[in-house]
This record gives sequence, C-alpha cells and structure tokens, in this order.
Amino acid sequence: MTSNERKKQLILHAEEVFSKVKEYQDMGLICKDGDFVPSVHYPPITRYPDTNADECLKDFEYPADGFMDVYVHIPFCIRHCLFCHYPGKTGECRDEKEKYVSYLIREIDLYLKRFNIEKLKPRSILLGGGTPTYLPPQLFDHLLEELGKRMDMSCCKQYNVDHDPNSIIGEEGEQRLKIMKKHGITRLTIGIQSLDDDVLKVMNRSHNAEQAEEAVRKAVEYGFDVNIEFIYGHPGETIDNWIEVMDRAVRLPVGEIQIYRLKVQAYGDRQGKINTYEGGRQGTAIPDFKTTMMMKQIAIDILNENGYHETLRRVYAKDKRVFSHYAYNQCCNMYDQVGFGLTGFSSYHDRFDINSQYFDEYYSKIDSGELPITRGCRRSREEQIRQAIILPLKNRSVIKSDFLRKTGVNFDDVFQKKTETLKKYGLIEDNGKVVKLTEIGGFLADEVCEQYNSNMYKPFPRENFADGPLNPYLDNELSE
Repeated sequence: MTSNERKKQLILHAEEVFSKVKEYQDMGLICKDGDFVPSVHYPPITRYPDTNADECLKDFEYPADGFMDVYVHIPFCIRHCLFCHYPGKTGECRDEKEKYVSYLIREIDLYLKRFNIEKLKPRSILLGGGTPTYLPPQLFDHLLEELGKRMDMSCCKQYNVDHDPNSIIGEEGEQRLKIMKKHGITRLTIGIQSLDDDVLKVMNRSHNAEQAEEAVRKAVEYGFDVNIEFIYGHPGETIDNWIEVMDRAVRLPVGEIQIYRLKVQAYGDRQGKINTYEGGRQGTAIPDFKTTMMMKQIAIDILNENGYHETLRRVYAKDKRVFSHYAYNQCCNMYDQVGFGLTGFSSYHDRFDINSQYFDEYYSKIDSGELPITRGCRRSREEQIRQAIILPLKNRSVIKSDFLRKTGVNFDDVFQKKTETLKKYGLIEDNGKVVKLTEIGGFLADEVCEQYNSNMYKPFPRENFADGPLNPYLDNELSE
C-alpha cells in the first residue's frame, strides 16, 4: 500500500467513526457544539466548596494498611503554554523555587504530624506540575533527598516524574537524569505535545521536535520507562500534519504513548489563553469538532497498527502491564491518595481536598502551622456510588464485586434505566461480573461516564444537548 493509499484509508475510517459520533450527538449524548469536559474526578475538581484542613479532615480515618499514593506538585515552567490551565510561575525565579521547595517539605511534615505517622508508605509517587525538572539540579536533588527521608519506599511500585523535553537534555538535563536515577525514579512522562515545529510554536512550547526526540533517546538510554504525551485538536494541527506526527511518534523507542484532546475552558485553577485564541496566521484556528474527532481515530488506528493498545483510557502501550500505577490506583481502585504543593489534591476513600492556588496563601497557611487546604468536600452516599461507577468505567471497567465492597450496594440495583439505555445503544457491555465501555463507548468515554454525574455536576445545561434518548439528564435518579 502506498503512503497516499494508507492516508486515504485512515481518513475514510475516521470519517466512518465520526458518522457514528454524529448519530450519538443527535441522540443527546454529546454537547450540541461538540465541547467536552474531561471526566477526571468526581465531583468535578472545579466545583468544590471552600473549606479548611480542620473542617475537611475531621474524623478522617487513615487507611488501615497505612498506604497512600502520593502526588507532589511543582508549579514552575519556562513559559506558559497556550493550552495550560494550571497556575504557576515562569522564568528562572530561583529564589522563589528555593522558597517553595522549603515550604513543600514543611507541608509534608505538617501532614505527618497531623496523622501521627513517621513516614508515608506510598504505593506509587507522581511528581507533576508544572515542570518538576525545571528546578535547578542541586535544588531538585535536595527535594528528592528530603522526600526520600519522609517515605517508606519498600512497597512503592512506581516512581513517576513529568517533564518537558528540554529539561532533560544538555548539561543540566544530564545532571537531572543522573539525579533521578540515584533517587530510584522509574518512569518518566515527557510532554512532547507535537512533533511538528510549526504547531509547537503555536502552542508556545519551549522545545522543538528534534529536542523532543533527543529527550526520549536520553531517557531510554538511562533505563527509564518512558511515556510520551500528545495533544490533538490544537490550533495549527491538521489531518495531514497529525498523521505525520503520529507516524513519527510510533517510531520512537518508547513503550507507552498517550493522547488527549485540547480543552478550551479551564478544568484547573487557571484559565489558559486558549479560550480567547482567534488564530494567528492562516490555518491556525482551533480545528472543528469533526476534524478533532477524526484526529483521535487516526491516532488510535496508527497506534494499533504499530502494536500499541489501550491500557488505561487514552493511554496506549505495547505491553498491557505497562501503565501508570498512580492513575490506576486513584481512578480504578480508588485507593487513598494524598497531594502536596500548590493546588495539590488529595483523593481519599470518602472525601477530596485541594490546596490553595495562590503562593502567598499557601505560604501563609504553612507559616501558621496549618495544612494549606482551601477547598474540598466529603462525598455523600450517593456521590460515593456515582464516583464508584464514573472513575473505574471511564478508565477501565466496573468490577461488580469491588463496587459492592466499596459502596455496600449492588451495581445492578442502581441507575437501572440509564444503564439499560446505554447498553441498548451499544455504549456499555455487561457480562454479569464486569461492566465496561464498548469500543465506541470508549471513544466517547467522557460523555458516556458523565451520564452518571448528578444533575448539579453535569458539564453543560440540559438545553446544550439534543432532546434524544441519550440526553444525560434523563433517568438520572439513583433508583435503588
């Protein structure tokens, strides 16, 4: 098959899939304008009321086995990307970085004191941001050293760090790779986002495609498990250059590739400039809904034909045993997870909290001997049930025995009409023990899983959806 024939085949299949997507949109599953909100937490992370540590953590029962998954947030980057929805500081700001790291360590110590434990026992750790490796090497080494003193690593299965490509190349990059190896980090996620230099410029990324590929080779050379990320539906992307990017991506020596759709409206604590973006030169407008969905299917087809298959939602690996333990533990097992740092969030078995998004407030609370929690909630019984469907279903599957253990109710006794409707229209399947999304259901995973959101947490008003059998406001009572 020639390259042109293959391209036509990829486009034809993507158009066929979009025709199905359009049918579901006309039935009310998808917002009329095609917009979406990623189903990452429940209730959604932007909807938590104000609170404080004493109120939110009152009567909290520490896990009996003592384990937590751990998130550490580093809110520094070289520059803000066009698509970014998270607060942080850009540029060198070395004094600020040193101050922040010192307060981050103090926050962890406050946590240990509050829960009367000597060390955390992580199943997995994720350092995210921001760009953790944008810390100067010596400060980065100090942070990892201090984290190590406060962690019992004997049962930690995976130690992850997020990166920008140019933070692990060059002389300083080499130092950071050595530092991470020394401290037992096992998995690197590299935010490549594109391998098209023109698209990277529109994104306001600080690297080019050649630097991204160099970063991947360096990380692999040092023996890390490597996961690389790409955005689809971004200004500057076309079907043609997206095919080229995905073809280039699968030739890189990595075992794991993830793709995610551009989000225009904020789902973090900072509204990115993307929501006011009107396009620069010709061809850099935000792609329309059809083009964006076609990009997604084209990526899936290219990944599949090169031996990559979905392990967690929107993440593809050559080995099904390769995936983020942090994401799996939080979203599928719903284990207790604690987060530190600016906007760091904790997702516990019965509640959720998130730290301040403001540097001064974060510092002030720690100076007062208080954990810097500013928002959060304890989930009601109904919210627990909804969460136990939405997160596992979105990311892998609902195992009915686990659902019963976590909620005290049988899956078959709740949301019966809604579940039957989703089965009727080919979006979920149930073998009696496990409920999971079908192929097309997985393609539309956010929209399908948000069917189980309570009405107050639906991503859009009822009138934004067609008045069809899959309108998410229908049959939305618990119904047990």
